[in-house]
Parts: sequence; C-alpha cells; structure tokens
Amino acid sequence: MAFLSSFRIGQQTVYPEELLERLKSFALLEDVGDVALRNLLAEANWFALPGGTLLERGGENNAALFLVITGSLGVFVSDDQGQRHMVAHVPAGETVGEMSLIQPSGNHSAQLVALRDTELLRISPDGFEALIGRHPRVMMNLMQMLVKRLKDANRGRDKPRPRTFAIVPLQEGLAEAPIAHRLAQALTEMGSRAAVLNIAASEQTAEWFNTFETTHDVVFYRGDAPESSWTNQCLRQADRIFLLARADRPLPVAPLDLPAFKARASGLPELLLLHPDGASAVLPENFTTRAGLFCAHHHLRAGHARDVARVARFIAGRAVGLVLAGGGARGFAHIGIIRALQEAGVPFDQLGGTSMGAIIAAGLAQEWPLEELRERMRAVFVSDNPLSDFTLPLIALVRGKKVSAQLRHHFGEVCIEQLPLPFFAVSSDLTTGRIHIHREGALWRALRASVALPGILPPVTHHGHLLVDGGVMNNLPVDVMREQSMDAGPIIACDVTGEVDLQAQDARYGERPWWWLLGQRMRGTPSIVSILMRSGTVGSEAQRRIVREQCDFLIEPPMPDIGLREWKKFDLAIQEGYDAARACIDKNGIPLTHVMSEGPGMPIPQTLIVT
Repeated sequence: MAFLSSFRIGQQTVYPEELLERLKSFALLEDVGDVALRNLLAEANWFALPGGTLLERGGENNAALFLVITGSLGVFVSDDQGQRHMVAHVPAGETVGEMSLIQPSGNHSAQLVALRDTELLRISPDGFEALIGRHPRVMMNLMQMLVKRLKDANRGRDKPRPRTFAIVPLQEGLAEAPIAHRLAQALTEMGSRAAVLNIAASEQTAEWFNTFETTHDVVFYRGDAPESSWTNQCLRQADRIFLLARADRPLPVAPLDLPAFKARASGLPELLLLHPDGASAVLPENFTTRAGLFCAHHHLRAGHARDVARVARFIAGRAVGLVLAGGGARGFAHIGIIRALQEAGVPFDQLGGTSMGAIIAAGLAQEWPLEELRERMRAVFVSDNPLSDFTLPLIALVRGKKVSAQLRHHFGEVCIEQLPLPFFAVSSDLTTGRIHIHREGALWRALRASVALPGILPPVTHHGHLLVDGGVMNNLPVDVMREQSMDAGPIIACDVTGEVDLQAQDARYGERPWWWLLGQRMRGTPSIVSILMRSGTVGSEAQRRIVREQCDFLIEPPMPDIGLREWKKFDLAIQEGYDAARACIDKNGIPLTHVMSEGPGMPIPQTLIVT
C-alpha cells in the first residue's frame, strides 16, 4: 500500500471535484446525494497499489470497505492443492470488503491483488456506520449489490476477458517493431476498438489510463526496452503479457522480473517469436518452455499476415481449436471434415488429437495443403501397410519399425515447438495410469507414442515410462484443448469412434481350437488385431461423454460400413466425413459463427495510436 492520504485537513475536507463525480457512478452510492458523498470523503483514506501488488488485510485493512476508483482488483482463493485462482474481478466503480464490515473476522479466505495500477478509497467500520446512520439509502444499495452478486455466482458468470496487453521486448532493438500496431489493425478488422500506447503516454495520470481503457475494447501497452521504467509500467497495467523476441538472437536466461503477484494475476507471459526469414524452423538459443520465462509461444513469420491474424484471434477469444479423435481407418474422415470446414471459411488456430487424429492434425500444423495431406495419408496407409512387420509377439504383434520410418519420412526431425501452429498429441502413460500430453520434442516420436496400440505396436519409452495409444485413456482430448487454451476461443471436435459392430455369437468363441477360429475368422469373427484396435480406441464411455460436452461444435460422421482396419475405404471415409460436416453446416450455419461474434467486438471499428 502506497501514498496513504486523508482528505480531511483540520475541519475541512479537500478533494478533487472529479472524484466526487466519479463516486456517483458507484452502485453503493446510487441516489444518496452530494451531502452523503462529502461525508464519505471526510471519513475516507485514499491510497494507491501498483499493479501486481497484494492488498494486505492486516491492521486497519482487516475490516474495511474499499472503493476501486481507478484500475482493478482480482479476488484469489486457494483450491484443494493450495493453488491460487482468480474467482472474481473488481473493476473501477465497484466495491469490495463489505462482508468484513458485516461480520468482522481476523481470517480472510480470499486475497486481493491489484491487476493494474489501482487507486482506492478505504472506509473504516466506524466511518461506514456513521455513513449509513445518516444516509440509510446506502444500506439498501448494499443489500441490492449483495443479492446481485449472489445471483451472478449462481449463474456462473463468466470471468471477463483480458483487455490490456503488454508487449515487452526481451532483446534490444525491438522498440520500433510494428507488431502491436498490426495486432491492433487485425482486431479493428474484427470489429474491435483497439489502441496502442507507447512511451509518449508515460506521464499520464492513473485517471487518464482508466478512462482510456474504458473507451476501448483492447489496449496494447508497447514497451520500449527491457527493464525500462516505461516497460515496467506496461507490465503493471497489463491483464496479459506478451514477450517479443527475434528467433535469430539468444533469449535471456533469467525469467522476467515481474511484480510480486503479477504472475498470479495474469499468468505466465506468452512469447511472440519473430522470424525475419519467413520460416519457423529455427528456435532461438536458450529457448525452452520450462524455464519459467513463458508458458506458450506464437511464431510470427515475415510475409505471413495470417500469423498476426491468428494471434489477434487468441486475444479476442476467437481462436478456433480443432480436436481430432483416433479411430484407425475411420480417421480418414477427418480429411473430408477439414475440407468442409475450410470451404466454410473456418480457420484453424490450434490443433490436437489422438492416434490417427493426431497424425492428421500434425499435417495441418505443418501447413500441408489439403491435397498434400490426403496423398501422404494414402501413401502411408493405403499404398503400403505400416503394420506388416510382424515379429514374435513378446511385446507386440509387429516391430513398429515401419511405422517409425514412415513417420520420420513424412514429418522429418521437426520439433513440436517449431510447428507454425500450436499442436499437441495425447498418449497413455501405462507407468502412471495418466494421459501424457506431447507439446514439445520430436514430432514423429510423439505421433509414434500416440498410435502405439497396446499389443499391436510396442510402447514408446519416455524417461523410463511406457507410452501407448492415447485412445486407451482419452480418444477425444477436448478437455486438454480447453485447459491449455485458457478460453482462447471455440473448439470443434471430430469424433469418428462411432458404434463399431464388434461382436461374436458363439458363447465358446475364445475356447475353440485354432483351426476352428481360423475358419470363423474368414466368416467375420473378430481377430486379435481387431480386438486390440478396438480396445485402444474405445476408451471410457463416461469420459467420452464428458469431453464431448466440452466442445462448442461436434461433428460425428456415422460411417456404418467402415471398420477400423478397412484402409482401402480411404476415399469413402473422406467422402462420408465431408458429407457429415456439410450436413452440420447446412443445418446450423457456418460452425461457431455465433461464438466468434461475441467478445470484444464493437460495431464501430476504430484504431487509436498514441505516439
């Protein structure tokens, strides 16, 4: 807490006139009149909290009412694991601390953190009692506020989207990089009122910044240099932080020096990685997602305007996630679904999948054209049979060398972190009994783990753990996409699992001699390969229902005549996927249009650049 001040000087109360006007906008003080407002100011103390600072609740702050004049506070509580999460947002014009007045207690279950530079008024219990004694209307307003908050909590009111973004250079010489302006322009084209502030605004007051942010949907605070005073002010003001760096220069080893509680309020920063050569294959020296420097990264390639547009969609909450399920040969339907979605103008901003779905999603993340993706899949699974290198089944039926060779041939040695689009694959960790999410490392090896059907392909080892097909535990990882995207936008899920007709009528089916089973196999009785493939994709029905409910748009082609191993029905599966997706689009319109039109979009596009 800094700059504690009272408005009382002797027998007089001296305050800025605009402060009196601002108090009239508080719901707590609605219709109480100027006399009540002056009485309140006579009892109040004014103070400021820099962004990222904890509001200590000891001493006179233990039982007090706080009015947020400028800036905003976040309310944080601990979960069962002791992790702090923001459960409420208190913007300028609202109050907090009422319950400590109604029922004083030395213990506070929640912590209050300044999300940006914030000015507050503190009213003591005695001051509040004096206020409501003279002006009972304040108590009625308080009751109405508490009732409204209870209703909002019961409705599960969504947390507000971030509005202020700091773009901070990690390296010297990036002060003039136009990324902030390009993002603002992209958001303007989406219907948002976007603005960019640079060092020219550094001398403005907290009231000016508060007014400026209120009149815009998104404000970018553009830092001038690492560790400068203006850059630190940008960090304090930001709901979210982007770090800016060139891929051809080393990154700093030490994490960014954030205000004490800023990481809690805004999360770890994200990295905007500039590629002057127009390619994303190079990662800078010291690049890692584990050092605490950043939690995610975005490639911005010279000459690729769609990269800026994609980051703008992440900022606006419109980034489209595509999740593709595993399903053997039925997974070819994903290619037809992708074609229908592309024809409808739906962009793909982040991708993920399991088993066959992971392979196809990886091709999209590589930015293969749809026809190239189709022909590569045909070459691997139709023209050849990667599951034909049979061996003595001590670990699995096949050696898996052909699968590994094909994956390395088509995806090369690229790492997941190098992909132009964000991507993840899911496998199942037999050692821990949990899913394993692949977000870094060699892409081909992650895909090899995701398709390692138990009993058919040998597991992939990872730090001593055994990884097998992701479909064993999570065949449609919508929940993984939802968790990693942090409400970045809508999610399309494509589930090709279907109701596979795998059955046998003979009660002694598993007890028959081999020559009898061989004869029945020719009549359609399930073989060991069919049983193992189905076991690796069926997953848990309860878990499957849960994740399906978490997507915003579900496409589920029935494909009754295509089995898990019917690779030769490649073209038929693609066509059925396309037809199913087109039917969804014809019935419901372009997927996710209603979701993408929400958020910060405003009817009057405008970009304001303060230089």
